[in-house]
Amino acid sequence: MNTPKRAFAIINPATGQDSVRKLNDGLKKTAERLGVTLELQVTEHPEHATEIARRCHDEYDIVVAVGGDGTVSEVVTGAIGSDLVVGIVPVGSTNMVAKDLGIPRRLNAAMAVALGEGVPTAFDVARAGETTFMHMAGAGYDAEIMREASGKWKRRIGWPAYLWPAIKHLRSSPFRVELEVDGDSGSWDARMVLCAIGGSIVHPRFTVGAGIDRHDGLIDICIYNPPNAVGAATSLGWIILRKPERSRWQHQLRGKTVVIRADRPIAFETDGNFQGELPVVVEMLDEPTYILTPHGR
Repeated sequence: MNTPKRAFAIINPATGQDSVRKLNDGLKKTAERLGVTLELQVTEHPEHATEIARRCHDEYDIVVAVGGDGTVSEVVTGAIGSDLVVGIVPVGSTNMVAKDLGIPRRLNAAMAVALGEGVPTAFDVARAGETTFMHMAGAGYDAEIMREASGKWKRRIGWPAYLWPAIKHLRSSPFRVELEVDGDSGSWDARMVLCAIGGSIVHPRFTVGAGIDRHDGLIDICIYNPPNAVGAATSLGWIILRKPERSRWQHQLRGKTVVIRADRPIAFETDGNFQGELPVVVEMLDEPTYILTPHGR
């Protein structure tokens, strides 16, 4: 007879449009149907999800992140170093990790996958400073967008909340970035530097670089420096056509560890959460994290 699984769900009430009560009820009903012992807690401040996940190491089999990409990052950060498997119920504004992993958008279906119907699948995780990320970290243009996007409007309308800051920062000046990748150094003019494990933006088919793979143990560093709005539109066009490497304004490197410095204070983010400013060290972790996904995708 199989031992019933023990799960702990961590709900971020600051993301999404679903009420905590609705999420609570749905998770409890799903857990009961699957024979899973479930406890729940709502986060109260940034990084609280990491603290809660760390307390789950010895008593639970599954820790469930109920929120957006930032919540997933916090939960994964707290789960590292344990045998916990991570479930994801995507209720954030973009949910790129969930989209990339094929996790259902329908709430009940996502809850079922997260509470045990999914297959534990290994994925790369990188560390940046004190946090980890599963999808993408960035410096410059994207980080300024994350810093300024309104939490209130993200909850109300989702990803369109990023449009105004994205337009506002189109005219931002380039910066001089120095990168040290696995010991090799170089410098470039850049408007944005992305450190990608998963390469997609907005939709899984739109990737920022060539050959980005969640299972290869490497970080893909994509440097973008379009000189004007036309250059930015051209680069975006190649991303939409799934040929980002064709952009003359994109340069791509690959490695396990990257040190990022700039000639002035530059914003930095991980999985949509503003983290501060450069410099930062980004490194691939030796051990993957196991996520519950449909069909072991």
